[in-house]
Amino acid sequence: MNLIIILTCLLAERFLIEHQQWRQADWFFDYSRWYQRQTLPIWMQEGFAGVIGLLLPPILAVALFQQLFDGILGALFSGVVLLYCLGPRDLETEISQFSEARRQGDETRSRAIARDLLNDEPPASEPAYSQAVAEAIFEQSNRRLFAVLFWFLLLGPMGSALYRLACHLPRLPEASREVELLLTSQRLIAILDWAPARITAFAYAIAGSFEDALYGWRSYHERRFNEFSNSASGILICTGSGALRLTTLLEQAVSEDDYLYLAKAAMALVWRSLVVWLIVLALFTLLGWV
Repeated sequence: MNLIIILTCLLAERFLIEHQQWRQADWFFDYSRWYQRQTLPIWMQEGFAGVIGLLLPPILAVALFQQLFDGILGALFSGVVLLYCLGPRDLETEISQFSEARRQGDETRSRAIARDLLNDEPPASEPAYSQAVAEAIFEQSNRRLFAVLFWFLLLGPMGSALYRLACHLPRLPEASREVELLLTSQRLIAILDWAPARITAFAYAIAGSFEDALYGWRSYHERRFNEFSNSASGILICTGSGALRLTTLLEQAVSEDDYLYLAKAAMALVWRSLVVWLIVLALFTLLGWV
């Protein structure tokens, strides 16, 4: 059943690209402001206890409905929650808009899209600019797609909701004012990313150059550990870059079209990796393991 739900949601998402606004988290931000106004013990407002206390009510609500519904209604509820938790922005659409903006010479728009992908200011010049965008695709695909699927398979709709709401935590207005909340939220995301990031990195290796991907994985542990804020980001970027043979492509790039190709190639690797995920899931389904 999980395989059918996932396939249905992935197909449905293609038809709902123009209606992604319904996946916004304004309700969660409103709920967070309400929660912060409540009179609670100090230990329930700080550190991991505060973050878990904030996430627990909506997660328990999803878990309750998960138990109440059964059969077709249960599958429908699971599909709706999973569809909501994917994204919330479509990665392929963003990459297409980024490429089109660069092709038209609209640097303001292309850099704005790159800034959203990187959650930071993109490099000013090539080849660092295109490299940063390609690497961001490897990380963002896990955050927007693969990790959501992983937690859905592990815990059902409650798992995908937990992951998506955790990803919203650093974007809360309170997180910009309270350093402890921001750091705690980032640590929680790093914990939730640990397993799916490694599975996704292995899928990159299978879908691309396996030997180069393994070399990238080893290089992260041996030399590049300090370059990244957490191990999930490091492994995804190093392994994805290796699987794509990104360094070689950068060395061979001589024109604007060559640089534009990098983002498309990275996105193609993501789609091939998704196929690997689905094939493995189909095998597990046939064996009765999921």
